Amino acid sequence: MMKYVIINADDFGISPSVNKGIIEAFQAGGITSTSLMVNMPGFEEAIHLARMHPGLGVGLHFNLTYGRPVSSPGKIPSLVRQDGSFHPVNSACTREESDIETELNAQWHRFLATGLRPTHVDSHHHIHQNFPAVFRAMSHLAVKENIPMRRSQTPHEDIHPSPLMTDHVLLDTYDKHDGLHQLLQYLHQLPEGTTEVMCHPGYIDDTLRNISVWIEPRKAEMTVFRDPMVKTTYEALGIQPIHFGMLSSIGLVDALGSLESTNPIDVPESLASLDFAAQQPPIAVRKRKRKPRLRALKSKRRGLRIVSLKKKATRLKSKSKLRTTRIKVKKTKKRATPINKVKPLLTFTRK
Repeated sequence: MMKYVIINADDFGISPSVNKGIIEAFQAGGITSTSLMVNMPGFEEAIHLARMHPGLGVGLHFNLTYGRPVSSPGKIPSLVRQDGSFHPVNSACTREESDIETELNAQWHRFLATGLRPTHVDSHHHIHQNFPAVFRAMSHLAVKENIPMRRSQTPHEDIHPSPLMTDHVLLDTYDKHDGLHQLLQYLHQLPEGTTEVMCHPGYIDDTLRNISVWIEPRKAEMTVFRDPMVKTTYEALGIQPIHFGMLSSIGLVDALGSLESTNPIDVPESLASLDFAAQQPPIAVRKRKRKPRLRALKSKRRGLRIVSLKKKATRLKSKSKLRTTRIKVKKTKKRATPINKVKPLLTFTRK
């Protein structure tokens, strides 16, 4: 089985500086995917950048902890504070599952209203890992819309049918001095199948400072995922970079590859014992009709030797019609027949 990697940059749309950093990391080959926050100040610009870079996979970054909701606050009272903004991630509030579903659908449709379709769904602050109700709501949406969902590292109850996910996920940070070395080590140790690597590259501006507490680490990760060694390494290791929109076709490709590599000796005995040749129906052989050849007609009549020309006789559709062949008259040495009375050309007609 081959190795595939999705390097996903979270928080697309949170601010113009983060948008710029994510696009630069994509252009350098350091990321292949991103996830978009539809209720943040950089949302409109992020949509414009996504249209300019169609090779970048863009998913929905479901957010219940930053800013204000897309839904009316009165429709989702368990998710917001008195001023209408979301509760912080560490709040002791109880988020009702019906309110979660309402806001998730609102954010999904705001994404669709741009004319783009999310390649996948994940969550801000890993709320789908920490809150079972969020995990269920996101799983149901992913199944309904037939899109992949970020794998959770926290066990949850089984949901049937379950959404499509990668085989593995790495939720780590790369803001330390050895961040690049750490990432390259992950790539060298990447398991077979599909793996998502999460990251947060970006530049810093005042908009980001007013919203997020994760500021300086973004700039450090920007240096890591813009480094050309990232792309050089996964290419040298034969790792295929993909985004979530390609995930559904990976299983089919691997299945076809395994069929091509199947050893004929490994055919089950129950199949190998069958006499397939004996079961084949007889093949109807169509015989080719040979064309008749015209033979020379040799005859002596009144001292004349008649020889047919080697021209093909005309085939008529109706057998009742006459078929004619021009014949050549040759002079013989018989003295009884004067030469001047022999016509040089005759028409011989037969029924």
